[in-house]
Order: sequence, then C-alpha cells, then structure tokens
Amino acid sequence: MKVFGHRGACGYRPENTLESFELAFQQGAVAIECDLVPTKDHRLIIRHENELSHTTDIQSHPQFADRFKEVLMYGHWPVEGWFSEDFTLAEIKQLRAIERIPDERPGSAKFDGQFGIPTIEELLAADFIDGKSLIIEVKHGAHFAQLGFDMVGDLKSAIDSSDYKSRGVELVFESFNLEVTVELKQRIAGEHKYVFLVDSWGMPTEVSIDEFLDDVASKVDGISFNFDLLTPALVKAARERNLLIYTWTAQVEKAENSVEEYLMQFVDMNVDGVFTDQPDLLAELVAGLA
Repeated sequence: MKVFGHRGACGYRPENTLESFELAFQQGAVAIECDLVPTKDHRLIIRHENELSHTTDIQSHPQFADRFKEVLMYGHWPVEGWFSEDFTLAEIKQLRAIERIPDERPGSAKFDGQFGIPTIEELLAADFIDGKSLIIEVKHGAHFAQLGFDMVGDLKSAIDSSDYKSRGVELVFESFNLEVTVELKQRIAGEHKYVFLVDSWGMPTEVSIDEFLDDVASKVDGISFNFDLLTPALVKAARERNLLIYTWTAQVEKAENSVEEYLMQFVDMNVDGVFTDQPDLLAELVAGLA
C-alpha cells in the first residue's frame, strides 16, 4: 500500500504549498496530491477550491475588497467569497497561504503568511519531486469549461513544457467528474494513470454498482473512494476489473481511540494507496508491517 500526501503534509503546513509538498516527501510519502484552479489569465494555481478566503490571506488585502461576491457553482450551489478566476496570476502572487483549520492545527497555523501560492509549473520544476509521483486533480473542470476556461488544455501545455520525464517523475490525473477524467486521458495521453474520484454524491443511483464499475473500468485506470464508502466487497469488485483503488482521507485528528487503530482501518482495506494529512504517521505504520 502506498502513502500519498494529501495536499502535501497538510497536517503540519498550510495545504497545497511547495513547503507542504516537500515535507510530505521527507516524511515518507511516495506521491503528493495537489488541486488545480484557474486564474483570470488562464494560469493554473494550486488551491483546493477557487474560493480563496479559507486558505489565503486575501481578507487582509483591502485592494481586493471590492471583488467579494456570490457565485452559483454549477448554477445551483451558492458560494460567497473571492474567486481565483477573478484574479490574474500577478495578483494571486500578492497573497500568502494560511492554515484552513487553525483551531485543530495550531502548529501549521504558525506558518501562516510565510508561503506563496504556487502554480503547477512551479511544482513541476521543483527538484524535490525528482523520482517521485504527483497526483494532480482538476477541480470543477465542467464548471470552468462553461465559463470558457480550458483547464485540461492549460494543464497539457504546462506538462508538455516540463522536463519531468527526464527527472523520473510519474504523473497521475484525477477528477470527480468522469467526463473530465476521460478528457484528461484523451488529451494528455501518455503513460500516465487516470483516476475517477467518487464521493457519496457520485455513487450510482440508477444503475447497479457492478454496471457502474464496468463503465469506469472501460474508460479510466482507477477509482478513488471516500473511505466512508469503502467495503471489502467494493474493493474486491474494483480489483476484479483491474482498477487501481485509492481512498481518502486519513486525518489523525479524527481518531477516536489510538492513532494506530485509526490508521489500521485504512491499511486493512487493502487498497493501492491512501491519502493522508500526516504522511509520517501512516508511512511509519506501513513500514512496521512490512
């Protein structure tokens, strides 16, 4: 089982920063996961969502106060705040990363304001990814396509201009939208893996789970489930279709008893990879079981 750093080592550093990613590899992760959203000038920055107030210090920048607004995501999901697509990359570079849940992670919050907001190009150029793997998620691809953003094309351009291959970097691409995942596979192509992310709202309601998995397996290479959805039967069914199986997210703050007992729930599910906010703790546990 492989250990993946979820948004880096975000239990210890503000998420989706180069510093968080580097720490995850230092802690034993074999891959890090990052999320992409677009800027106004069609650059891809590494943030979990396009609304910026939870993970950047944008509220402390009065020059941007007038860009606060409400957006209907997908035409029905109201979200208030400041949105990446309203800012140029130069403006985004004026912001600094902050901890999303400072009350739960005061150690990470001590680094508020110290790290910038990286682009996918900056991550691809970082020497600490040499010989490692990146798991790259395209966020809200269908929503941004409706707004005129070609995130897959922009990502392909960044990848094509990178020397990642010569440095032994492996790439995995993922999305919560199966059509976007298929588009990534068709347009980026190459010897990469393409994984469909599934949360409770993405589980099938009109077809059987077997039909659902058959469809996924015919189109992409893997499937990544919210851990709350996983059962041994579901893992077995995915394996029978030769799908890679990932799950998320191991966060030790959620442990009700010991941390080891909590993490063993993920290990015992016998998946190919687990995303965790504390890569050191899961990597140590897995190494001890070898």
